[in-house]
This record gives sequence, structure tokens and C-alpha cells, in this order.
Amino acid sequence: IWLDRDGTAPKESRIARAARRLQIVVGADVANSHAKQVALLTVVNLAVKCFAAPVQVIAPDSVWAARTLVRVSLQSTLGNALEELGGQRHLEGVDPDRVHILLGDANPRRLSLRITFDGWKVSVGPAAQVARLPERPWCALAPLAAAAVAVGEVFASFARISVAAARRAIGFSLWRPDLPDDSSDSIGGAIDEAPVELSCFGLGHLGQAYLWALACLPLSTTKGSRIYLCDDDLVESPNLETGALLNSDTLGHPKTRVVSEWLMKRGFDTRLIERFVDGNYRRSDREPVIALSGFDDNEARQWLTQAGFPLIFDSGLGGEVGTFDSVAVHTWPNRRPAADLWPLESAQARREREERARRRAEANQGYGALAPDECGRVLVAGKSVAVPFVEHSSRADFGFV
Repeated sequence: IWLDRDGTAPKESRIARAARRLQIVVGADVANSHAKQVALLTVVNLAVKCFAAPVQVIAPDSVWAARTLVRVSLQSTLGNALEELGGQRHLEGVDPDRVHILLGDANPRRLSLRITFDGWKVSVGPAAQVARLPERPWCALAPLAAAAVAVGEVFASFARISVAAARRAIGFSLWRPDLPDDSSDSIGGAIDEAPVELSCFGLGHLGQAYLWALACLPLSTTKGSRIYLCDDDLVESPNLETGALLNSDTLGHPKTRVVSEWLMKRGFDTRLIERFVDGNYRRSDREPVIALSGFDDNEARQWLTQAGFPLIFDSGLGGEVGTFDSVAVHTWPNRRPAADLWPLESAQARREREERARRRAEANQGYGALAPDECGRVLVAGKSVAVPFVEHSSRADFGFV
């Protein structure tokens, strides 16, 4: 973002991000709440990657010593789980001049950005504007989404992406995103069942987000689970700051095997498909009926609709400075043809995109510091802008049937 917008070298932006680091103030009620622990652990995981620095956690002893209730961590205590993800206990109080995140029944400060939820409803905003909701734990995806939105707001404010970031109230319903968040029908109902047989295609930002979310669900058991994982890429260094399940130890390993190990340690059974999805791919009758798609290519999305899955949930991200925080969500079958939902890039559009990258590489001094030759600079200029919090929730174009 800063490279494209300001010509700032990546090393300088990383230093600035680490200096900003995020603080979260946690109430005592988080100790015994699965839903609030989902929010806390998600904030820490995403913010460590966003800011390239530990998250400072301000919490009472009871929270630090509490039993970990969420399957995303195997640590027995919440304090150890937070440290494993990159949280750091902070005893010196809140920085009075920076926005921080507030969770649970802790007392709000001047620049507190509150996370709250109720059923399927999500609410994030300055504590002076946003009152706590009843926080009924009917859907663990609501506190997860609230956590992602809050991290995104702090990041957008820090990176000067939006003057309204961290100053506005944001509310929506995961149950009925088409309704105003204050509608009585937007709260939804308590989850009684969840699928534990799924196929996940693409294990980048979105694929890992799907699986982090799956592990956040309060499943009574993972017995009988079967998660098919399809990807043919290795973990590369740029993936570490955007993939929810990755760390430096996973570099160079196939994404399927890294993600499989993470899931199996948490009790899920997995199957690996290490191949490229093309027009010949077909689902067998023994495979799960639900597919989660997180591809970065519309042609692969179109191919997947021909593979024989009765139900597909697909998400896609923007990749440029003006669109990086947008998420498009569609389901299949759909009233619209696959070619309309996921149009292929024309030769002319591809030439225009490549020309934009070339002009950016020539005019932006930041790219000159990255690569000595024109081809190298153009290659970097063509890479997508990527941040981890978008994989959970952001501006969305919901295409549900």
C-alpha cells in the first residue's frame, strides 16, 4: 500500500508498522467465554501479522490463567495461547494517544474501539458511540468477524487509508446481511449443527480463514470429520503475514501438508489433493458435498462449478490499493451464469493492468530500491496488495441465492 501510494520502501513500512503495534484491553468476563476468547485470539493472530510486532494484551490475572476454550490453540491456558500467537502481557497501561481495542467488561478509555456482538450480529466502533450488545454466543463467527473488522479499522487509521476508520460505528448481520443491523430479524438463531465434511479449494488467505473459522466453532466433537484440502503451492515468505495458520517454520512446505497438520492436531481428519484444478476436475460420490473456494483466479472458479459439487461457497479479494479491503462472496448454484459471476480477464484488460504496473514501476522510486532491472520492478509492481484481516470480514458484495 505504502509502496504504491507513497513510494515507501518495504523495510521502512515494516519498521513503522512494528512501532505502531496494537493494544487490546480485555475484561475479566473473557476468561469463561468461548465467544469472547474467539474474538481475543483472532485479534492477536491478525494484528501480529498486520503490524509485524507482538500485540500488547492488558488483561487481569484471571484471564491470563483461564482455561483455553477455543480449538485454534492447543495451549492449556489462555495466557499461553496468546503468547503462542504473538500476544505479550502489558502491565504499563494503555497508550492514551493511540486507538486500542476493547473487549468484554473492561472499562473504556478515551480511544477505545469496542468489539461486541449478539447472535449473528456484529458491532464495532468507538466505545463512546457503540454500546455493548447482549453478546449471546449463538454463532462464533460473529465475534470472529468483529475482531477482524476492529483490526482492519485500526490498520486503516494508522495507514491513512480512511479518515473515518476507528471513528465510525460499523454494524451488520452475518445471518441477514441484507437487513439493517438493528432489525429484529438480523440476530438469527443459535447454531445446533455444523458441517464437518468439507472440501476446501485454495489454501491462501481465504482457505486458511475458512479453516480458522471452522476451528473456532464450539463443536462438541470432531469425530467423523473429513476435510479435503486442495492446493498445489508451497508456503512462501509473503504468505506469512497474510495466512492465519502460517509461521516461519512452515516456509517451503506444501500448503496442503502444513494446513493438514494444523487441522489434525485439533482433531480433524484430512485428505490431500495436491493438484491444479482445471476443466477435468470432478468430485467423486464419496467426497463432501460442500466446497469452500478461495481461489485467486476466476477461471478456476468457473471450472469448480462444473466439478459436481451440490453447493459451493466462494470468496474473492481485491488486490490493488483501492480494492484490497473488499470481499466478494457468492454461492453456487446461482441464478447468474458462472461466466457472469466470475468473468475472465480479457486480453485488453490484461494489457492495461500490465501497463499500469509498468508505469508504476518506472515512476515510483520505491520500486527502484527493490529491484535493479526493469523486469524485476514490473514483477513486484504487479503483485497484489494483501492484508490478513480482510480474509474474515470487510466491505462485502454478498451474492447469496
